Amino acid sequence: MSSPSEVSDLVNSIVADVRVIISDEIALAKAEIKPSIKRAGIGSGLFGAAGYFAISATIVLWFTIAAGFAWLYASTTRLSPWACVFWGTLMAVFLLLVAAAVFVFLGGKSFSRIKAPEKTPESVGKTIAAVLSGVDDGNERVREEVSSPDNSIPRPVMVPVGGHVVLPTSREAA
Repeated sequence: MSSPSEVSDLVNSIVADVRVIISDEIALAKAEIKPSIKRAGIGSGLFGAAGYFAISATIVLWFTIAAGFAWLYASTTRLSPWACVFWGTLMAVFLLLVAAAVFVFLGGKSFSRIKAPEKTPESVGKTIAAVLSGVDDGNERVREEVSSPDNSIPRPVMVPVGGHVVLPTSREAA
């Protein structure tokens, strides 16, 4: 039969081993992910630069469209050059607002189709209930084992592990 100090030493050894395994796994994950994160950062920066140049080109395009409208007004009407520029720019702004309205409409339709998850909350609730039930069953078994009159094992030593108290759950563990 194992003494409570042996059980305590065994539990402490297991906890130490688990901590080492977890820290080694974290170190391995960091070592594997670090180069990928660096590449992702560089790629994101390059995509950002491409977006900046695309937006700049779009602004120049809209000025070109406005100039085209101004030229069209100048060639078809007897307006002054400044009036042609004004009306050409106004037409380009109008086209931008129409495009914005179309995107707002399409975006609104897309948002209206969003559905809340149905199965995930139910699954999480079942998982939590199962874990709590298992913990309650385990605690009950420990209480029965410790309080049984035919139990020749001395009351187990409670070992604090990560903010929890660990009790041996069977005679073999004790």
